[in-house]
Amino acid sequence: ERDYRELLSTENLLDDILASMNAGEMARRQFREIARVAGLVFQGFPGRHHPARHLQASSSLFYEVFQKYDEGNLLLAQAQREVLAKQLEHSRLTRILQRLGEGEVVVKDVARVSPLGFPLLVERMETQLSSESLRDRIARMTVTLEKWADGA
Repeated sequence: ERDYRELLSTENLLDDILASMNAGEMARRQFREIARVAGLVFQGFPGRHHPARHLQASSSLFYEVFQKYDEGNLLLAQAQREVLAKQLEHSRLTRILQRLGEGEVVVKDVARVSPLGFPLLVERMETQLSSESLRDRIARMTVTLEKWADGA
């Protein structure tokens, strides 16, 4: 029997989050705001602002240079911290996993796919070859599952 508590472990949570999401792109976007506040990018004179794409290009250049030549840069670290705290809610996710890990794990076999399992099944179906389109297969499965849920 498998120990399901391992799945709820927060031991490598930060690494798992960073590996599973495009956190680098999220940090790059957050860095744009940090660079603006820090005065790294010229926003134009009062009443005559630069277009947003100029600000984006300038902050992107700073981000790439810092990433390549100054990995310990405090502004990069700030961008990553803000992404983890505000957008990914790292601390909240940690608390939830800890709470779930303290609870009782109940494993049940189900006769049909559950609502939480449906997206996983669809993802798996995307890789399977069929003469039927994915949209048609999903529609057929949805009708079948709805009938089952209604007790038909």
